[in-house]
Amino acid sequence: MQSRFEQAVALAEQAFTEELARLVEHLTERLTGTQEGQPKVFRDSAVSNLTEFFQRFRELSVRSNADLDRLVDNAQQIIRGVGPQRLRNNASLRTFVADQMSQVQAGLDQLLTDRPRRNILRRGR
Repeated sequence: MQSRFEQAVALAEQAFTEELARLVEHLTERLTGTQEGQPKVFRDSAVSNLTEFFQRFRELSVRSNADLDRLVDNAQQIIRGVGPQRLRNNASLRTFVADQMSQVQAGLDQLLTDRPRRNILRRGR
């Protein structure tokens, strides 16, 4: 029973890590990319999806991975109080947030690379 619980925790952490990596990558790409010489347009959802993720992570997290907790905290602090319109209007803020999120992304990439392979237990017939 204990090994199944640990496996479920590991799978939940993996899902959270992958989701956060996807959200951070999307926001960073939107903040740093250009299209025809102009900054790429990003929707409010690029920020609100992260905010929703933080809330869900705090509600559902079992807090067994200190590295993931730290990266979530870092990402949350980076966008705390930063609204989509401020990011659209302030180029230096866009650059700052993109640089900081790139560091979070690097940490997430490390977590995804170093994750242990799952050991799948099958019941005998």
